[in-house]
Amino acid sequence: MRVVHLNTSDVGGAATAAIQLHLALLELGVGSDLLTLNRTRTDIPRHHRVDPFGLRGDPLMNKVRYKVRRALEVAGLVEDRSNAPGNRNLRRERGAHEIFTLPYAFFDVLDHPLVKAADVVHLHWVSYGMIDHRRFFGRCSKPIIWTLHDMNPFTAGSHHTDDDLSFRDGPDLSPQLRDPRRAQRYWRYKHDAVTAIPVDRLTLVAPSQWLADHAMSSAMFRGRACRVIPNGIDTAVFRPQDKHRARAKLGLSDADRVVLFNALEVDSPRKGMQLLIPALRGLEHERVRLICIGGPGRELPDELEVLRTGYLRDPMVIAAYYAAADLFVLPSLAENLPNTIAEAHCCGTPVVAFRVGGIPEQIDPDNGILVAPRDVNDLRAGIDEALDRSWNNERIAGKAASRYDGRAVAQAYLELYVK
Repeated sequence: MRVVHLNTSDVGGAATAAIQLHLALLELGVGSDLLTLNRTRTDIPRHHRVDPFGLRGDPLMNKVRYKVRRALEVAGLVEDRSNAPGNRNLRRERGAHEIFTLPYAFFDVLDHPLVKAADVVHLHWVSYGMIDHRRFFGRCSKPIIWTLHDMNPFTAGSHHTDDDLSFRDGPDLSPQLRDPRRAQRYWRYKHDAVTAIPVDRLTLVAPSQWLADHAMSSAMFRGRACRVIPNGIDTAVFRPQDKHRARAKLGLSDADRVVLFNALEVDSPRKGMQLLIPALRGLEHERVRLICIGGPGRELPDELEVLRTGYLRDPMVIAAYYAAADLFVLPSLAENLPNTIAEAHCCGTPVVAFRVGGIPEQIDPDNGILVAPRDVNDLRAGIDEALDRSWNNERIAGKAASRYDGRAVAQAYLELYVK
């Protein structure tokens, strides 16, 4: 059995999930390979970067053709199919609607030798030019597993649509576009490609029931089933630790009440830092210290006691911060089934988060508190209540480990591969 995993990058939540699954499959003896368009890490076995210009034909000529095409797109002489932030079809000021990707790619990943040799092709987060929908789904004759990490697979290009459910009838409203009518073109390009794939050759998976329900109700995937398999966590790393020792290792005081926040992009409006800061300012508790993992964190005010770690790569260090914290807070405005909540719970740390997306599937009265979305006062009250409560950290960790253990998740996927 040879499985190839496709993910645009090797950083971010979807990448973390794909990498964990890839490593767990290798431990099970499965011939697993990971292909990413962008590669920043060298510590992952059987991890390969896709060279978009070297897959077919002369690499130099392919690069020349690409540059000529981009010049024509920038000049407005041909349709701009790039996924660059400056795409002429995207609004410059998009507010919270910051993510939109087009269904095109300059190259065809099916030409990669590892994809050709694979028995199963496993798609993860493949936006920003990793696959061209028409070419990929039109040419791929292998079984395809597609893990949906956000809403992009069944929208015109949006990754989150908030309260807009227009994807059930066709393209979403796509407020990121200068001309929202173009959403119909992008959506049709994707729809015609995926609907041509037989039901038994394309298996959809979502980490949360919330996302699975949206996928199955969408016009894109109507009539197709969507399995629910949570993202796996390495429970040998993310596990309970002695809080005093964890704080000593990180140079933190036992006298502080430590609130942890972790996101790839701290300043992303969807991660909610703009709501967490005012919530922390009015807390009843004294000596509350915010630890912020991720980058760059430009919006963090100086008057709050904040430790900015920047983006961390070492999972052992991240796990130590979870163990050292009294509370993990994730005030995201849109989420699927965040790895960060699963990691915090596996370390025995309670969580306060907004009641959005798949988060209510992760949090119950024994492991955290759900609060009203976008409500700063409710967020503050939730944090105060959580810091006052006595939590059973071992029980939190035990329940999380039984759900998110990476080996069990890999076994669930393996059953899909061989069906």
